[in-house]
This record gives sequence, structure tokens and C-alpha cells, in this order.
Amino acid sequence: MTVKAWTIPVLRVASDEMLHLDLLRFIASIGIVVRHSFEFFFPAAIRPTLPSGLALFVDLFFVISGFVIAHVYQGKVESLADYGSFLQRRVGRLMPLHWLTLAASIIVWSVFVVLGKAGNHQPSFEATCIAETALLLNAMLTCGNGISFSSVSWSIGAEMVMYLMFPLFAWAAIRSRLGLLVASFLVLVAMIAVDLTQNSVDRSWVDVLPPFRALPSFMIGICLFCFRHELQIIPAPGRALLLSMALLLISMITSTHHLISLGLVYVVAITAMAADQRTAPPLVKRLAPLGQLTYSIYMWHSLVILIVMNAIADKLFHASPGLMVPFCIVSWLIIFAISYFSYFVIETPARRYIDGLGRANKRSVADVVVSENEGLRRQTG
Repeated sequence: MTVKAWTIPVLRVASDEMLHLDLLRFIASIGIVVRHSFEFFFPAAIRPTLPSGLALFVDLFFVISGFVIAHVYQGKVESLADYGSFLQRRVGRLMPLHWLTLAASIIVWSVFVVLGKAGNHQPSFEATCIAETALLLNAMLTCGNGISFSSVSWSIGAEMVMYLMFPLFAWAAIRSRLGLLVASFLVLVAMIAVDLTQNSVDRSWVDVLPPFRALPSFMIGICLFCFRHELQIIPAPGRALLLSMALLLISMITSTHHLISLGLVYVVAITAMAADQRTAPPLVKRLAPLGQLTYSIYMWHSLVILIVMNAIADKLFHASPGLMVPFCIVSWLIIFAISYFSYFVIETPARRYIDGLGRANKRSVADVVVSENEGLRRQTG
């Protein structure tokens, strides 16, 4: 009797058409991790004053999401049945991991409360607030003390609003892609006006109401898909991508106004999409599969950092910046390991199950990964 050796599953891109975008998604997720972990290298008193530009990597997610959703579903959501299937697949993509990390967050905070270590930033345990977070309504509503479990889920709620609106955008793109582009520009201008009139200069764009913050970027992503072939006129897009990314990172870690960084986010997205119109270099091909872990990293990182860097390193050991380094490294390793496990063992099977509900023939895990992992391959048939 032979025992089959257990092998570690290998990450693979779902399509070779958007390798730069795949890698860009991974880089953006790492940027968010850095944003939430590096604040613990500074005294608590000055943390609120640190540059918050890295938070605009979420807006890069919104742009890429608009492009990818249009790539997969443009012309395929033409009836109520299509719309229902589309939303079912979006729920299967986002909600299982959201609910799991929400439950894990509630358990962790419950332990902190029992130990008397919850502090002043304890999320609200009100049933209504938890229910709103579970349904992603915390992106639009404020409940209890205003602090919710699963702190990053606000962007997932905003993303879900974009999915609900997608048929409208798809219809507009079919009617007139130039008209959609003009509408996207007007929406962006309107949101900038709201930002400048209602939010303080030091915070700016990150304080825009989440669905309104996501709207222009998601629409611009759809427009970039509609005009993707025109992006081929951009010379040396790979070099342009490296340059724009460098400028974006500089703006994010300095006190540059958020709106300038937001403009650079769009430039980075455009150059990446233009680069994907050409053959990707070997390094990009090698690293692009890491993009499959983007959602896992994003959803798990805050909980790991809360436990390892906040509760243990900062609160328990009062770690100095030097001592905080190994705690940071451990946090990142745990985040990557959990995300890898989550992608293969939790997200993909859960997506398969939800995607197959109400269908005569359930698709295989491989089929789900190919067609539903951020939509990186056109559906067929």
C-alpha cells in the first residue's frame, strides 16, 4: 500500500492577459499591510499624525476591480437571471472570508474584554452593529461607538455597492463608451468637490464616504477596459509603470495631498493596463501568481497585526522600535501563511459551493478559480 505524498498547492494565474495587474494587486495588498503595521514603530501619541497615503492603495483595488469585472461580465449581464447569477458569484467571492474574519475578530476581542485588555478602541458588541457589519452595511452606516469588527470590511461593502450598480455601467458602456468616460470624470470631480469642502486637508480622500469614494475609481476601471486597445499607444509602458509607481510610493509616504496621490493611482493603473497589452517580462510572469492572495491578505492582515504587534508587542512588551522588527517579520510571515491556507482550503471550496447553489451542474474548483478569481478570464459559452 502506497501513501500519496502531500504536496503544497501551487499558485497560478487565472489568465496571462493581466499579469501586471495581478502583480499590482499583490503590491497594493502589501502596501496596506505596511500601512497598518509600521505605525507600531512610532509612539502612540504621534500615530494619528503619520502620513496616511498608503491607504490609497484601496483605490487602486477599486480601479482594478472595475476593469476586471468589465473584462469578465461586459455583455453577459443582460437579464434578471444573469444579474442574479452575477451577484451570486460576487457573494461567493467576498462573503465567506468576510464572515469568517468577522467571527474571528469577535472571538479575539471577546478574549481581550475578558482579560480586561480591550482598551478604548473596542468595537461595538451591539447585535445590530454586528449584523450591519455582517451584511457589509458598515460601509454606509455608523452604529454604536462607530468602531466595527473586521475593520477593513468597509471597502468590501463599497465594492458590493459597485457590483449592484454594474449593470447600469455596462449598459452605459454599450450605449456610449465616451459618454461613460465623461460621466466618470464628472463623478470624480463631484467627489473631489465633496472631499475638499467636507474633509480636513491632512486626512482628505480617505474620509470620503466609502461608496462615493469607490464610485469614480470603479467607473474609471470600466472605462479603461472599454478603451484598453487605445492604451497601446503609450510608449514603453513597463518603464512608465515603474516610474509612476515610484512617484506614487513617494507621494504616499510623504505629506503629499491625497488628491495628488489619487491621480498617481490612476496613472499607475493605466500604465499597468497598457503594459498588459504587451508581453510581460519573466519577473512579472513569475511574481504575478501572488496576486491570487490579495483578498486573503487584505482580510486577514488587520487581525494578525492586532494580536501580534498591537496586543503582544506594543501593549504587553512595550517593544522598542528595534524589538518591534522581529514582531513585524513574524506578523508578515503569519499573514502570508494564513492567506495561502485560506485561499486554497477556505475561499475556493466556499466559492465553489455558493456558486453551485441552485445549479444543476456544479463546477469544479478549477473552473471556479479560472472564471471567478477576480474575473481574470473571460467566461465561455
